[in-house]
Amino acid sequence: MMKKLYLLLILISLITSCNSPKLNGHYHVEWGNISSFQTWNIENNRMRINKPVCSEIDSSCFNSKIYFKGDSIYIEPWVDIYVRRKYYVDKKGIIHLEGNPVLQLIPNQNCLFSDTYFNQKTKKQLVNFNLLSNSMMYGESVFPEKHENELIIGKSKEEKAIYIFNDKLLTFNVETKNYNLEKPSNGNDLWIHVDERMQLNEITPILKEIHKKGYQIFFSSKERTENDEQVRVLEKSIVSMQEKNDSYLITSCEYCEKHPTKKIDSILKFKIFNMDSCLVEHKITDFFQLRNHTVRFLKQNRTTRLNTQIQIEINSNILFKDYLELMTEIDFVNTELLGTYYRDSTDIDFKEILNKQYRRNSKDLHLEFPLRIQEIIKPF
Repeated sequence: MMKKLYLLLILISLITSCNSPKLNGHYHVEWGNISSFQTWNIENNRMRINKPVCSEIDSSCFNSKIYFKGDSIYIEPWVDIYVRRKYYVDKKGIIHLEGNPVLQLIPNQNCLFSDTYFNQKTKKQLVNFNLLSNSMMYGESVFPEKHENELIIGKSKEEKAIYIFNDKLLTFNVETKNYNLEKPSNGNDLWIHVDERMQLNEITPILKEIHKKGYQIFFSSKERTENDEQVRVLEKSIVSMQEKNDSYLITSCEYCEKHPTKKIDSILKFKIFNMDSCLVEHKITDFFQLRNHTVRFLKQNRTTRLNTQIQIEINSNILFKDYLELMTEIDFVNTELLGTYYRDSTDIDFKEILNKQYRRNSKDLHLEFPLRIQEIIKPF
């Protein structure tokens, strides 16, 4: 009832104000067909993205200004552009900004921060759980409470690894060498949330069991800039996972629905020592150059595009967040190839790929550039 009254008051104030309507409150700003949104906190037509509005006497803090003139709304600036759009308000109090894309300012109250969600979930078992963050914007934005299945991995007071699966604390069985993980019952998507202090070698043992039980794996990271209510999840498409002594061999294939099985004709080999420290073409460099080298190689012709394996030897002692940075860079190879015009005119798919690239945003273009990955995870 209170929420309906709140929306009604917004609608009345916008319609009845003759000169300059005043906006106040917390808004979700949505545009296009994307899963993410941006939060605008507004006080007396002063707006700040994903943060509280600054005090008027605080000269060191910057707000954007919002004002109305005729049938238009002005935002000065929105990030780095100045916006002027015609607008209207619907019966739900949603403000629609006309144009391309259409923007919707949706008033909200009592939203749950993702940090609050994880604190509520882990306060009895974990100490200072802090979901890892990622330097790149990647994956799909989701509300963490909307999971089918979730696994939260963090540290206890004794600095031991703790695994919480669907609100149940998992214990390792020394005899069977597993965590007695239940098989999927209400869907098989599993969102894995990892504390930033965890090492890769604390994740791989349970990852093997997760794959064996038939879960589809998604690793999460903080939503860094748009809002603090969602997290981002990146899919990990494991084909097989084997353990030998203190090593793990993981074979995965991303974007492989159209070209699922191909003979491997070439192998790109990399060695990862630590965050942004890797061996590429006999030189120590960073993840960015590893990605660039991979893009240049895969785009050469049909054989390199479809029949290459990216083989990565990884130090199991690195932080898991650094491992996820690496996986994000590899995943971004596919994104870069979408925008790099394909030149192999001898490829039977050449014209189709090029047409899709010129049209942009083609729904299945990413399937033309599969990523066949083999990871050798071991201490060194």
